[in-house]
Amino acid sequence: MPSKTGKIVTSLDPEEEGTRRRPFSRRNLLRSGVLGAGAAAVLGTGLPGAAAAAVPGASASAAAPFQLFSQADLDFETLVVLGGAAYGVSELGEVVTAVNGINAAGATYQAYYDQFQALAQQVSQLGGQELKAGHRASARGAYLRAAAYYDLCLYFVLATTARAQEAGVYAAVQACWDQAAQLFDPPFERVRIPYEGSWLPGYLLKPDARDIRRPTVILNGGSDTTSIDMYVFGGAAALERGYNALIFDGPGQGSMLFQRQVPYRADWEKVITPVVDYLRSRPDVDPDRIALLGLSMCGEAAVRAAAFEHRLAAVVPDPGVVNAWLAWPASIRDLFAGGATKTRVNRIWQQDIVPHLDPANWFTIAKRAELFDIAFMLASRAGKTSPDLWDLGQAIMKVDCSTVAGQVTSPTLVTQYQDDTFYPGQGTQLYGLLRCPKTLHEFTTAESGSEYHDAPMAPQTRNQVIYDWLDSLLASN
Repeated sequence: MPSKTGKIVTSLDPEEEGTRRRPFSRRNLLRSGVLGAGAAAVLGTGLPGAAAAAVPGASASAAAPFQLFSQADLDFETLVVLGGAAYGVSELGEVVTAVNGINAAGATYQAYYDQFQALAQQVSQLGGQELKAGHRASARGAYLRAAAYYDLCLYFVLATTARAQEAGVYAAVQACWDQAAQLFDPPFERVRIPYEGSWLPGYLLKPDARDIRRPTVILNGGSDTTSIDMYVFGGAAALERGYNALIFDGPGQGSMLFQRQVPYRADWEKVITPVVDYLRSRPDVDPDRIALLGLSMCGEAAVRAAAFEHRLAAVVPDPGVVNAWLAWPASIRDLFAGGATKTRVNRIWQQDIVPHLDPANWFTIAKRAELFDIAFMLASRAGKTSPDLWDLGQAIMKVDCSTVAGQVTSPTLVTQYQDDTFYPGQGTQLYGLLRCPKTLHEFTTAESGSEYHDAPMAPQTRNQVIYDWLDSLLASN
């Protein structure tokens, strides 16, 4: 087991530590406010709310390194963008000034959205001015930052009066990202990956323009990531080390979700195998040195894909996720237990829960549901709630790699994070299920402040650990 100083545990023996487990904990999905009596009776009131911890993952008694907002989701997402300053996707002064403005306005979702939208527009306009003046590096930096600030708006848009414009906000994120992508040297290549009679959009990042075969990392985003996120969580670090990196949108992600309305699918091998086929067809990719990194919830997707796609040279579930349904409150999950029927579950949902949801709870459910169920997404954009909880639950329950993890053959680095409230303990659980060469690394407070889900404050530390491990497998002799 890893220590609280970031110790690595490695096993090349398929049976070693195979039975070790840490009990699952659960995250309070409905993480802010006090529920009305009807909803509280079903959802329970004993779970900590957003105001209980300054940072998601910290317990109510834990001391956060600093607090930007008292509401956990606002605080966490802002920590993510601040951490991105390490790769030029934010500026400390810009973010702090925006935070001060939001707090002065009352720190609501609407105030957050309005402040960062204004900042994104301002920095995007700066990018255009710099480009027109011939200052390509300055323009690139401005567009990267604008994409990150629009990305914050995208995350919270469903909680605001602009909720119907969700697709347009995504388009603004992507437009700024694409402008920045074309100003790198070499420019990031826009790609279309053949997929079930259609295509998946993406970008191939290369360290230089030569068509030589290089190791390539597939950067598989999570449940709410965009291209600018994956640049921070692996893309920039790949270029620094001479790797190619592929950033792409799968079902339920990016343009596939917000514009094409294609929901997430649990059988992620049907997504990754076409991606591997595409990369192996390119003259600038070494077909024997393709790695897959799955971020956040897609730590589960990476394992699921690798259980069936055995051409991967390495796999990194970051963090290790076994069962996405466990991230929802037990009180919601229990509605589906004991021979529950669709009629009964939906009746309780419609009559006893939805009428009593406060705005923060309503938003959190809307955000966590939209990638799995387009009906939820469209209802949320209209300020409503889908009446069908049953179909949503069935879709999420399928995101479970416990029965196939033992089929993975590629060397695998499993990460987990101290005080991760999204998938606590699931990295240890996954490590025990794997029968391939495997390594477990826990990121901690002691390791450069790399605690919390996917180390929002320490992306360089996270990338260093992951790419050092990849180097041990993929680097040229």
